Amino acid sequence: MIDLNEFIANCQQALEQTDPVQHVKELVKDVIADPAALMQAFDERAAGEHRSLENAIIFRSETLSVLDVANDPGLKTPAHDHKMWAVIGVYDGEEPNEFFLAKDKGLEHKSSRLLKVGDVAALDGDTIHAIANPKKTKSYAIHVYGGDIVKQRGRSIWNPHTIKQEPYDVNQLTEYVKEMSDAPVA
Repeated sequence: MIDLNEFIANCQQALEQTDPVQHVKELVKDVIADPAALMQAFDERAAGEHRSLENAIIFRSETLSVLDVANDPGLKTPAHDHKMWAVIGVYDGEEPNEFFLAKDKGLEHKSSRLLKVGDVAALDGDTIHAIANPKKTKSYAIHVYGGDIVKQRGRSIWNPHTIKQEPYDVNQLTEYVKEMSDAPVA
């Protein structure tokens, strides 16, 4: 059984290390090594509630956020940034990531990376990316951020129609996801 409180405490301790991202990456790698146990721990924490954005947040403070992210089939997000480091570990399904560089007239595609079960990716604070779920089943990943992902200032999303940078707004992000995705967004 995975103890989410212990995992969070270990992540908080990692923040005090010289390279917190590397320490968190190892913690995430360990916790996703047993996908069934991790899914059970998240299910028990949700106490039978439907997984949604509201209950995806497992822990949140000024220095650390831990999310259980469930991506619906057909989901596509616009490019966005976090303005903080992030560690993503996929424990069911897959998560294609497209990475970009900001340019005066929009974005330039930089690279792609397909995260599959057991894969862990560390993103720095300047990363701009978009994710998707091309599968017919949900995909699940644990996301750990080096700050408060909800209240982080200065974040951006890129309008998928014009590719122009806009201030991050969760409601606008949701609208773009609905427009872009192949399946309804809950």
